[in-house]
Amino acid sequence: MKKITFVYDPETEQEKLDELVERLDPKPENHVSFAELDPTEYSSDDWLACSLPDFLLKELVELVKDSEVNIGLLPHPKMEQGKKGFGINATLEKAWQEIQEAEGIPNVDLMQVNKELTFNSLVIGSSLSILYTNSASNFFEGLKIRFMQLLKLFRKVKLKPYTISYKNGSNDEKTIKTAAMGILAVAHCESNLIFRRVIQGSGLDDGRVHLLILAPKSLFSLIQFGLQNLFFPIKGGALPQFVGYISTSEAIVSSSETIDFALDGEEGKKKELTISLVEKKAKLLLGTSLIKAEEINGPAEINTNLLPTGRLKEELLHSYLPWVRHATTDEFKDLFSLLRKNAQTGSSYLVLMALSTMIATFGLFGDSAPVVIGAMILAPLMGPIISLAMGALRQDTLLIKNSMVTIFWGIVLGLIFSILITWITPLEDLNNQITARIRPNLLDLGIAIASGIAGAYAYSKEEISKTLAGVAISVALVPPLAVAGIGIGWLDWNVFWGAMLLLGTNLAGIVMAASLTFLMLGFSPFRLAKRGLLISLGILIAIALPLGLTFNKMVEENEIIQGLSGKEIPHGLLRQVKVVQMQPLKLSVTILSEKALDEQDFLEIQQEIEEEIGQSIALELTLGVKIDSVEK
Repeated sequence: MKKITFVYDPETEQEKLDELVERLDPKPENHVSFAELDPTEYSSDDWLACSLPDFLLKELVELVKDSEVNIGLLPHPKMEQGKKGFGINATLEKAWQEIQEAEGIPNVDLMQVNKELTFNSLVIGSSLSILYTNSASNFFEGLKIRFMQLLKLFRKVKLKPYTISYKNGSNDEKTIKTAAMGILAVAHCESNLIFRRVIQGSGLDDGRVHLLILAPKSLFSLIQFGLQNLFFPIKGGALPQFVGYISTSEAIVSSSETIDFALDGEEGKKKELTISLVEKKAKLLLGTSLIKAEEINGPAEINTNLLPTGRLKEELLHSYLPWVRHATTDEFKDLFSLLRKNAQTGSSYLVLMALSTMIATFGLFGDSAPVVIGAMILAPLMGPIISLAMGALRQDTLLIKNSMVTIFWGIVLGLIFSILITWITPLEDLNNQITARIRPNLLDLGIAIASGIAGAYAYSKEEISKTLAGVAISVALVPPLAVAGIGIGWLDWNVFWGAMLLLGTNLAGIVMAASLTFLMLGFSPFRLAKRGLLISLGILIAIALPLGLTFNKMVEENEIIQGLSGKEIPHGLLRQVKVVQMQPLKLSVTILSEKALDEQDFLEIQQEIEEEIGQSIALELTLGVKIDSVEK
């Protein structure tokens, strides 16, 4: 049986002390006030079970550092940081039981900052409340605390310059000069909530301190991280790209500005902080939750190459954190070079444009959606349209001109080949695929806007496939272009103008949406983009007006169809209701009756339908007679 001495807070009243000792089973061999403790009286076979506040616990560690005595910890109302950092059970009896059952004390790292012992963590920066969920007495109180912490993210945030010097995985000296919201440092990842959630690979005695550098490039990414961490935590989840991780034997954090920090909750200000491990450690027992944690030799660095440096760092330090990430000068330079290239009319563009329109035209005549989709994949329209959007945004006359010329020749070539195919095809049938492209409405405009956002976003991100977004844009442009050519080939100007209205709507919607997306991603200041956006918006509104009327007609048609389909009238059941035309209203209806009907019945049916919808109609009526089965 262990020889355990209970060490208590000198400020503990006698009545409280008697209660604590009574709760310990089996009883300790002795109990002593910390003020009377003499570590030299104890050997390596002895245990001290200590219930002390944080500040006395620090004195204890210093006091016993040259002693072989074993230290176990019991909860204390003012042992907040020690309980978190060492994983101490909050229940006195359970913590006492862990000490009783402990067979030995594993080696464990202790962190120090500027030679001051740290139990839990070092927090650099005054805006890192999203990294913690404060303890709450119940679920609803905890939820309230999380919401309050989340609301703090909507305030203005300004990054600060930090220089971090450390040894990397190859033990080489390395220095990172970055702009960050804050830095979090701990001795071992399992003792800290945020580290446990995002880092999988830390031992209790790996000889390293662990740092997280929070360097968001936009408020949106910060809020997203805050939402996940506060409400939807996932252990072992991927570390966001704006969060860097470093594990090293020693790190020095300095800044040209005063560093605001909190060391185990105690706030301070310094110009430089040295984070290292305590060389001589006390024999201190951790809670079983930490001891049982699987030890893995984790990575030395994660995402450090993605932290903002150079020009991006200077741009982020210049002002408050933007709502969305602004493009760096280098990123804009690369994208602009690509867009200038795509705005040129090349032979490959013209060949692909001709082939995609030919495939689309054949697919339209065959009423085949898969063939039309194949044409969309082949179409090269995305490049010049996205270039036009950027040119309109930045008022780049040359880019606008080259893009419009390329788009013009693509449309002309597409019309020519669709007309030629129409002339050689002995079909003149308004099938579903063609009809769908000659009655544009606001839903088509919604498709165009979503396609424009997808295209601009794909071009601004190297990791996203341009082909996939190109299909989205082609969905809105290639089929109506082919239908317009079919309308010319048939000399049916209703088909032609309907398809051209859809083509123009989609083109305007894509350019407007792509320009706004580039603006939100920081590829142009608003003062430069304002004129181009207003022009694009004016064109879009002018085109959207007839679409609104068409959409309104579609809604009216749908209301009529929904009101009559399955309706029981005196002469039978109405089925397969279709609106042939709206002005004047003409309907095609099938009526299912139990008897044969004559001309007078048909007139009465027309009157019954008119009473149902409240207006006069012309009627195409199909009669279906219901015949019951006859028993044999």
